[in-house]
Amino acid sequence: MPENARKKMRTSSDAPWEDDFRLPSTVRPSHYDLYLNPDLDSKTFSGSVAMTVESLDSRDFFLVHTKWLKISNTKISRVETGRNQEIDVIEEFEYEPNEFWVMKVPPQEAGTFLISMEFSGSLTKAILGFYYSEYTDVSGVKRGLATTKFEPTYARRAFPCFDEPSFKSTYSVTIVRPSERYIALSNMPVKLEKKGVPSPSSTEVTFEKSVPMVTYLVCFIVCDFTYKEMLMKSGMPFRVYAPEGRIKNSQFALETGASILQMYEKMFDLPFPLPKSDMAAIPDYSSGATEHWGIITFRETNIFFNENQSSAANKQRVASVVAHELAHQWFGNLVTLEWWNDLWLNEGFASYVEYKGVDHVYPEWQMDAQFQCDALLSVMDIDSALSSHPIVQTVGNNDQINAMFDAISYRKGSSVLRMLEDFMGEASFQRGINAFLKKFEYDNAVTKDLWTELTSAWDGKEERDVGDIMDTWTRQMGYPVVSVSQLAPDSFSLKQSRFLQDPQAEFDPSESEYRYKWDIPLSYITSSSEDTQRSWLYRDMDSLLLKMDSPTSWIKVNLKQKGFYRVNYEPEMWRKLESLCTEKTLGPSERASLLSDALALADAALLDYNVALDMTTVLASERDYVPWDAAAGRLIVLKKLLSGTDASGPFDKYLSSLTGSICNELGWEDSGEHLKKLLRIDIVNVACTSGNDDCLREAADLLRSWIKDAEFPLPLGTRRQVYRWGIVREGSPESWDVMWQRALAEQSATEVDNLYYGMANVRNTEILLKYIELAKDEKNVRSQNFLNVLQYISSNPTGSDLIWDWVRENWPWLVARYTLNDRYLGQMIPNISRYFTTKEKLIEMKEFFAKYPEAGAGERYRKQALETVQFNIRWVEKNSSTITQWLKSR
Repeated sequence: MPENARKKMRTSSDAPWEDDFRLPSTVRPSHYDLYLNPDLDSKTFSGSVAMTVESLDSRDFFLVHTKWLKISNTKISRVETGRNQEIDVIEEFEYEPNEFWVMKVPPQEAGTFLISMEFSGSLTKAILGFYYSEYTDVSGVKRGLATTKFEPTYARRAFPCFDEPSFKSTYSVTIVRPSERYIALSNMPVKLEKKGVPSPSSTEVTFEKSVPMVTYLVCFIVCDFTYKEMLMKSGMPFRVYAPEGRIKNSQFALETGASILQMYEKMFDLPFPLPKSDMAAIPDYSSGATEHWGIITFRETNIFFNENQSSAANKQRVASVVAHELAHQWFGNLVTLEWWNDLWLNEGFASYVEYKGVDHVYPEWQMDAQFQCDALLSVMDIDSALSSHPIVQTVGNNDQINAMFDAISYRKGSSVLRMLEDFMGEASFQRGINAFLKKFEYDNAVTKDLWTELTSAWDGKEERDVGDIMDTWTRQMGYPVVSVSQLAPDSFSLKQSRFLQDPQAEFDPSESEYRYKWDIPLSYITSSSEDTQRSWLYRDMDSLLLKMDSPTSWIKVNLKQKGFYRVNYEPEMWRKLESLCTEKTLGPSERASLLSDALALADAALLDYNVALDMTTVLASERDYVPWDAAAGRLIVLKKLLSGTDASGPFDKYLSSLTGSICNELGWEDSGEHLKKLLRIDIVNVACTSGNDDCLREAADLLRSWIKDAEFPLPLGTRRQVYRWGIVREGSPESWDVMWQRALAEQSATEVDNLYYGMANVRNTEILLKYIELAKDEKNVRSQNFLNVLQYISSNPTGSDLIWDWVRENWPWLVARYTLNDRYLGQMIPNISRYFTTKEKLIEMKEFFAKYPEAGAGERYRKQALETVQFNIRWVEKNSSTITQWLKSR
């Protein structure tokens, strides 16, 4: 029968494949024999798969996932003892809405079946699934490779499969590679190679049978990479693969990864279960990295580090991403979520554990203190909006699956784990985690399973178990603010309420089964005791009375901001805490939390803005990174929101006064310890944003020197800022053109991104429009980077309206290139519009969304964007005059 002769579309209402986008849970695969033959010249591939499946019930059809594949030669056999009995495939067809391949058969009793088929596809559809990538080698020759990126639902683009996380199977993979120069990589070590098969110029590579794993962890690569290797204490090889001309930049990731992997084995009391562990640098990659078991793949910016070219921030980024993906080898790979509504079990854990991994290798980086700003504070802004969502929520289609890979799953998930460890105690927490991993290894789990193991391990004597407490944090969105009132010299009253950044936001408490109340673990110190004290403010309590042993002049609640909540005090207490920050009586993490809370509470109209601005004055004498990092981002946002108001100029002068002294102290040169280098970036950004003339002039001088001589040594730590702020001040078309040409010739992905970022800040609309048109061409800018270019331009005051207009005009083109299923395209809208402050812009957004109502994975991001702009408009109306008066009074 001709290929796909039986393929047709079905629309009958009684067809079960139309009723649910999930596969039947009663048919479960146990093993795949998978054969792939990619052709790098034609950029196509062909292959075959044989799936051994167990049907737990009688049936007259089978389903597998497929997308963009041509399927032929389907066969189904019943596996009997000692023989296979082929059964007739009555009809087969693709049901595209649910991405199913449907196979109708005569009624079959429960049993074991072998489903086999052949297939072919294109390597150029997108940089997802099985796809073609390319790089330029040291001799200037373009080299092609075929690689994979399957998470969350893209394995079906490479081979027909059961592409859901609840289905774990073993895999025997064979892949064809060109015999000369090329190698083949997969999850397992090579078992056998047959040269000259299936053609004289190719080699068949068969890999060892894998451990049980889900489809999104399968990986295969055909490339001409070389590698660096270290042997673990167990003798297991740990390798990094990369193009020959770039492999030297992988040494840092190799050494850091090997150290962290061994630390994880000890921490989890479980050895790494595979016989090898590889990491590979992929030139075209849609995300930061993916945790494929035994062969983690990375975007080049997240694995390459060169001490002569890269900054401290780049170094920390590489270490963090490596640590994150290695943590997944246990959280996600060994124990896997049952369904995507529990994505945080993968991503929240890896996002928290990565800080422990990096801290093990680089304790001087103070990763727990950095967590406060990088993860917790950044997601609190998102989670204080009505457009947020619970950590655990129902996921009902592929777009919603993609949308789950957001800050709530990653950053809030990791933040509530940090809070959980804090109130349980590190030993109890780790004991429970290890019990969870051992109990569910090679299996699937849900959130409730984790709570059960942690409750058993908890040494605490609380009346409620872990699940009862933590469900209030994972099954409802948002978080509380704890309001502290002093009743007497020796007593305080604490109450909780839901924190919403927009004071006009309205919500119905009955929307949540917990009525937006939380079980809150409290930690605090007072003027009478520096020892950490603890208590609980439960959801069923109207208030909590804290009684002290002696008169107390001040209290600081939520130590090191381990709890996922904000704290508000009475004005007099805020003034006392401000003095403690100025005197450095409180540590850096406490100062950071107070600065962040004060500004957020003022935005929410829960604190007089004068009190919050008074708190920011402590920054003039602040020299620690974490407090500055907690405040810097919000200060820059305020500057942008105040643009065009009477407060704009005076606020710029205020920011310049805060940064003037420390900016002179730090300068632009890349000196000092790690945290000082990170602090320098914050200070330069705030100072230059405020229009500090000395800062901008230095950036322009450095840029001009580099424009004249490409070998001029720009400071590594602030190189990115030199490009950005230098082009703001210098900004000639000739200088921009030099930057563009050097970006085209540059081999370092990190340096290319630095240049893209810098060029996006030129204050010239003609150049920016030219930039967009040049960047659209994939010969100039990789598709994975184009959305970054648009977002970089949108953060430029000159480019904000320009990009918004361009995106609206070119939305069909963007959707055609990236598809609505691409979460990065969805995230672009709130990034572009985050500083809009006018009703006209809000109307334009609503009209745009009405014109293009299909949002795909960007549906929630559109809601976030609208809510943010509505808040911005009201914020300016309410606060700009108050801020103006405060600035005048200084």
